Amino acid sequence: MSSDFVDAVEPLESIPVLHVDDDPDLADLTATYLEREDDRFDVTIATSVAQAVNLLQDQQYVCVVSDYDMPEQTGIEFLSIVREEYPDLPFILYTGKGSEEVASEAISSGVTDYLQKETGSGQYTVLANRIINAVNQQHATAALQDSQERLALLIEQSPIGVLEYNEEFEIVRLNETGESILGYSEEELLGETWEQIVAEDSYENVDRVTDDLSRAEGGFHSIDENVRKDGTRIYCEWHNRVITDADGDVVTIISLFQDITDRRERQRELERHKSYLEGSTDIITVVDEAGRIQYQSPSVTRILGYEAGELLGEDAFAYVHPDDTATAYAAFERLITSSEQRVSVEFRFRTADDEWRWLEIRGTDYRERPDIDGIVVNSRDITTRRQREQTLRQTTARLESLFDESPDMINVHDMDGNIIDPNPRLCEQTGYTEAELKEMKIWDLDQTIAPDEARSLWAGMEPNTQTKVTGQFRRKDGSEFPVEIHIRRHAIDGEQRFIVISRNISEQKQKERQLKEFASVVSHDLRNPLSVADGHLELAQETCDSDHLDKVAQAHDRMDGLIENILTLAQEGKQVSDIEIVSLGSIMANCWETVDTADATLRTVTESRIHADRERLRQLLENLIRNAIEHGGNTVTVTVGDLDDGFYVADDGPGIETDDQNVVFEAGYSSTEGGTGFGLSIARQIAEAHGWELSLTAGEDGGARFEITDVEIEK
Repeated sequence: MSSDFVDAVEPLESIPVLHVDDDPDLADLTATYLEREDDRFDVTIATSVAQAVNLLQDQQYVCVVSDYDMPEQTGIEFLSIVREEYPDLPFILYTGKGSEEVASEAISSGVTDYLQKETGSGQYTVLANRIINAVNQQHATAALQDSQERLALLIEQSPIGVLEYNEEFEIVRLNETGESILGYSEEELLGETWEQIVAEDSYENVDRVTDDLSRAEGGFHSIDENVRKDGTRIYCEWHNRVITDADGDVVTIISLFQDITDRRERQRELERHKSYLEGSTDIITVVDEAGRIQYQSPSVTRILGYEAGELLGEDAFAYVHPDDTATAYAAFERLITSSEQRVSVEFRFRTADDEWRWLEIRGTDYRERPDIDGIVVNSRDITTRRQREQTLRQTTARLESLFDESPDMINVHDMDGNIIDPNPRLCEQTGYTEAELKEMKIWDLDQTIAPDEARSLWAGMEPNTQTKVTGQFRRKDGSEFPVEIHIRRHAIDGEQRFIVISRNISEQKQKERQLKEFASVVSHDLRNPLSVADGHLELAQETCDSDHLDKVAQAHDRMDGLIENILTLAQEGKQVSDIEIVSLGSIMANCWETVDTADATLRTVTESRIHADRERLRQLLENLIRNAIEHGGNTVTVTVGDLDDGFYVADDGPGIETDDQNVVFEAGYSSTEGGTGFGLSIARQIAEAHGWELSLTAGEDGGARFEITDVEIEK
């Protein structure tokens, strides 16, 4: 049995077993243990041979397990019945009555295995293994027999020559096609070696191949000069392979071959034309009517990575992308069967690195020219062009979807401020029709920007970059509303265009005013009494040495920290203004210097540069560092690294309990004594103000890991 064949035999998903035993309790116990040993077992119980025979007729089983000593008929008699109808069905005699006489009779009757019942549950493990081994062996044997029958049929009907050797390289089979190629009948070559059909000039090459085959090392390809029975010299292409069984022993050696004498002659003729093709920057290929490659110019190495001559004799269509094969075949078919002399097609071709390159193919029929006699194919690498086209299609699709479905106001304008394409949301929010907006300029809509100021802003933007501003849109009815504006510069069809996404922030502005009023109250009504308390505390400490006063001082410090954090949340937490490109590793190092990090360690594994408000980002990172020190201790290691769409800050501390992960970002929440509970809340607000998402997960080292995603990374 060949190793390839064994690998191909799929294991059974279900193992239906018929268990015959006149003791129903013992049979049920056996079934229970078997099904516990392997969940593939499905055991059916019969308490008599007659019942078992009926079950075998009605259902399909892969193995029978039978007791020997039963009232009406013995297990051996049952085995004889089974073997008459099911000669290959595995049958295991599992009996409490054991003797050499019973075992001998069972073996003579064709039993698959014999097992004597024992005490203890270990016997069921043995029985399960015996069943699985018997079933697998029968399954593999049946599959092998089927495979051998198909192989024999394939050999006899093969359109190419098939020659079979034994391990001594004596010929044991030759099909009809092989007889036609070599001129010998199968009977004439039986028992002969390869020397009978190989020209002396090819002996060395064939010796090398047979040496490799004798070591059972797999398949080998060769082209040799052979001798027909009538003495004619021909060239044959050989594909040789060793077939081995599961133990690695040689079963047979198969050689597939075909006469390529005419092809070699055409290849010689083709050599005369190579000098005209060597200098082409495109790949020049000649293929025959079957699509086999007869020649390729040196450009195949530069474009596809194949060495010169590596693909000669190969089926060109085998290297075409599966999704493009039908297109390539159709074009080739038109060229060789119709009056068309030239066709063009584009498809993907596999490179030597197993990647895909887009080629533009122009094929010309030169079969009637005796010096070429084939199809000349000019292939040009258009991968970059196709990628640009794909990017353009994706960009166009995204823009169309954004315009049609976005809840934000969107418009596209040019360098002169002309509104070119407003989306439905902009019309809805401003009250203007699409036609009216297309007659307007940006400063007709935004009351906060002057023409010169706008043009200066746009001119200073680099291609494919984004900036954020605020403005005041005027509706058609004269009313106005504040907007947050994101502007991105793009080159569209060779023209500079600006994609503007605007959002009504009236509610946000109202909330900010309320927060500022609240902050003013907090600053005045809390800080003044706290300052008075601090002053009196200092006086008291001068006249009284008490630990209670130290506790009061600590409480004052914590109240002062709470007030600072509340003011930050109210006044700055949601504010992001000056977006610039920031080095993540550099700003993290600066933050580390400004925070009391004790003996903690900073580990930086990022070189990313991101778009962010530098000062707001500093606050976010400082708060994450303080959180790591606060929860992880003075010797914690803090790591900042990259994500596909952002970055993370992780520590190797004790981590945060799962129940706490949903509340750590709530203002005022703290799991440590003396913590203000606002640091992570501020960090999340800063992230959200950038349009980022801040989340908490478990770190690789068991600590806390904060992930900041949806970040714009500078490429």
